[in-house]
This record gives sequence, structure tokens and C-alpha cells, in this order.
Amino acid sequence: MQRKFIISVIAFFIPVIVGYYAVEYATLKLPLHYTYISAYLKDEGPSIEVLALGSSQVKNAINPAFIDQKSINLASGNQHHDSDFKLLKQLLPQLPKVKTVLLEVSYSHFELPHNGPNFWKNTVYLKYYGVNNFERQTYFKDKLLYLSFPKFFSKKLKSYYIQGEDTFGFNKYGYDTLKYAGTFENLNYNEEKISKQKVFKINKQPDLEIFKQNTQLFFEMLTYLQEKNIKVVLLEIPMYKTYPAQRVPEILKRRDSIVQLAKQRYENVELFLQETDTLSYNAIHFWNQSHMNPKGGALYTKSLNEFLEDLDH
Repeated sequence: MQRKFIISVIAFFIPVIVGYYAVEYATLKLPLHYTYISAYLKDEGPSIEVLALGSSQVKNAINPAFIDQKSINLASGNQHHDSDFKLLKQLLPQLPKVKTVLLEVSYSHFELPHNGPNFWKNTVYLKYYGVNNFERQTYFKDKLLYLSFPKFFSKKLKSYYIQGEDTFGFNKYGYDTLKYAGTFENLNYNEEKISKQKVFKINKQPDLEIFKQNTQLFFEMLTYLQEKNIKVVLLEIPMYKTYPAQRVPEILKRRDSIVQLAKQRYENVELFLQETDTLSYNAIHFWNQSHMNPKGGALYTKSLNEFLEDLDH
């Protein structure tokens, strides 16, 4: 009786396990920018000189193909300073020639919660970069990509394998050169139509407690980089012209004060601030109000490259 029960249990779970691994395999075969970054990091890590960190704003804005110095962009969606710092400390030993780190200081970056040890992308970092951001011993399931965010990856799997809707143009740096499909493309980059969009994603909730916590870690990160004799460039990524007007003055003032304080306190800190540059960038350079498209990314990165070259002279 017991033997039959065990056989029945095994017979039930084998298809489940096989089915899951089929889903996991399909997930790993999705065209994700992490795959390309992982390969580039492995091949070129010892010669990389410039490292970019940040959220999707930095991810979309910096295409390393347009930087003369060998560079890598490790920014990704919703990635915050705490994840940046963990990546930085664990990956720097693999990047012995890094002399410049680019850090994001976007409008409300200091008043949004950190990612923390339960951030779903910790699995991504572990799987693709070999970095443990869980702040604990890792286990087998921590490397299972699909389980890290089933809802997100289910949509990806459906879109890519079933609907065939996704178009990607990743270069060797993991930058998507074809990422145009979005809000502004849907509106044909028509500035009149774009101006009528009064509601878009922007943080309008001040949080002084989060600000205090975030700035403390930010200065710890700057001190760490100063002790490593690494230059830091603080980035304010360009926003479409309708974005700046909706910023909350209280949040903006605190952010600006921290940026200026960092410049005063640390000799290795430089500023590259283009958040309100509405002359160099217009609708055709943006994916939505707060993210650049590949055309904007090319223009911005070329400008950043000139800035970085000037730093070396």
C-alpha cells in the first residue's frame, strides 16, 4: 500500500517538475539584455573602464557603443542605489581597470524605497552576474528565473513565443537599439498630442524618512568609491519638456541639495546634469516622458562621452 502511494506521488510530481523545467528553459531563452551583459562582462571585464549603474532611465539613456572608453551599463528597471552598491562592491574585483562610475540622481531617486534583500531581480543578478544581493546564503530556488516573478515572465513568454510581438535589437553591450515602441511612438511623436497627456508616471509623494535613509547609503557609496580612487559622475538624465513642470518643489529641492553637497564634499565627484535640457532633446528622442529611446540614447551618450573625455584631460 505504501509502495503504491509513493509510486503515485512520484508519477504525479514528475510531469510537474518536467513541465516547470520546460518553462524555466523557455524563460532562459528569452532575449533579455542580461544575457548579453553577462557575456560581455565575462569577456571584457578586465578591460572595462567605465561602469554605469541606475534604473531604467540610465538603462535607456546610455549605449556603451558610443563611449570611447570600454564601458558597461548595469542599470535596469526599478534598480535603486542599494542594489547599485551591492553590485558595485561584488563586481569591482572583476573590473580592475574601472576608473569612473556613473550614478543616477534622478528627480525623486532619494525619496523612493530601496529594493531590499527581497527584490525579485536579486535572482537575475545571481543568475547572470554571479552576485548575491539577498543578504543571506543562497539556495537552489534563488537561481530559478521564472519563479522570481511568474507574472512578469508569463507575459514575456506569451508575447515572445505565442504572439511573436516582441522585437529586439540588442548589441553586444545589452543595449536594445530597437526599443521605440511606446507612448511617444504611438502618438507619432506629435508634441501637441503629447502635451495633452497630463497624467504619466512621476513620484509626487515626499517622504523625508526615506530621504534620510537613502542619502545615508548614498554618501556611504561615495565614500567607498573615493577610498577606491574611482571618479564618480552623477547623472540627471534628460526628461521630456512636460516632465519638469510636474516635479514637486520639496522633492526637487532636497535632491538638488544632496547633489551639490556631494560635489562639495568629494573631490572625485563630477556632475553631468541634463534633466531639464529641452533644447538638445525633443519628442523624437523619447520613449515616454521620463525615458529616452535609442535615438535619444545615442545623442545623450555621445554628449556624455565628450564629458568623460574632458575629465581625462
